[in-house]
Amino acid sequence: MALSQTGPLERAAAAARAEEPEDWESVSRSVKRRIHATVTPSRPVVVVAADGTTDQDEHGSRTYVASRVVRSRLREALGRSADATPERIDLTVGDDERLARVEIDLVCAYGTELPVAVEQVRALVEVIVSDLLGPGTRAPVDVAVTDVVVGDVRLS
Repeated sequence: MALSQTGPLERAAAAARAEEPEDWESVSRSVKRRIHATVTPSRPVVVVAADGTTDQDEHGSRTYVASRVVRSRLREALGRSADATPERIDLTVGDDERLARVEIDLVCAYGTELPVAVEQVRALVEVIVSDLLGPGTRAPVDVAVTDVVVGDVRLS
């Protein structure tokens, strides 16, 4: 379906182009990053037992969880705090369909003890990943603080 010239999206885009704020490049990057985060394709991630096996029975049956479900659960759990919230959550799935790495860009409120916040996020991610993908999933979790803001991070 094509947008008409008078559609709300078209009017908003035209207004943004006409105004061109000084920090347009940062606004544009932020919008693009958020759009990419919402339309990221999903991959199946295999559930791994505590002993490292992926077969659920003698027939070789396996259980999979969509990476979109894992990312959504992480965003929900990590987005509850007023002191730290994820800006980006990336999951790397290996050729063997196992979760290979979790990368999180974190926005923190001014005054937050950053090393403590990073460790709390890392620990929570490990618990959620284990709950969703089995106790044998031991993917490295990289957490980087990418921004510090004044006030509640959920509002920025």
